[in-house]
Amino acid sequence: MNSNSKSGVGNGYHWRDELKDALLPYVKDGVNQGMLNNLLRGYVPGYFVPKTKDKSSAKDKSSANWYFSNHFQHKSLERFREVFGQIEEIGNEFSELSSNLDGNSVREIFKTHKWAVEWPVPGISPHDKKGRWKCDAYKDKVAVEVELSNRSQIFKDAFKFLIGEAMDTIEVGIIMIRQNKNGNKPYFGIVDSYAHSIYCTLPMLKIGFHSFHSSL
Repeated sequence: MNSNSKSGVGNGYHWRDELKDALLPYVKDGVNQGMLNNLLRGYVPGYFVPKTKDKSSAKDKSSANWYFSNHFQHKSLERFREVFGQIEEIGNEFSELSSNLDGNSVREIFKTHKWAVEWPVPGISPHDKKGRWKCDAYKDKVAVEVELSNRSQIFKDAFKFLIGEAMDTIEVGIIMIRQNKNGNKPYFGIVDSYAHSIYCTLPMLKIGFHSFHSSL
């Protein structure tokens, strides 16, 4: 869909209007724009802001950064605030390890905070004997993936969250990445455009990004 601008709103994607206009030629006679708009209202956000970054509620606001799609921010953030606060604490611990952070330390830190680690995503084929479809951590219907070495995995993470949402086991997916550039490893500045693609392609998903600092 094309981005455009409306007075007082700014640049973004006006999903509902564009989708409604695209569908109208294909609907049955007697379905007017108002009826179609009501059908779409529960599934498609009316407006999506491409870049919506907010500092976290952590005491040291320079240590964390959240990135959510516009339609996800309001009701859902308050409901999961306690869990998100734990993620901020975990991100601070990641920051202390900096370049020494690896998969083993990620798992140990999450376990210390009483999260399940290597959580198998339900709904994946039982024939996947290698156990590739797991989330790094899970608690209270919040699944977390930590990407340290391969930014292309972010799309696989989103697919895991999509399956978990369909199985009613995941309500929110969080992807944790470095705030700063650290060699060729994924970091926020290079993956926020990936996040934009995910939000545009799967606007129904509740996905947030949390970035933690690491030394250069």
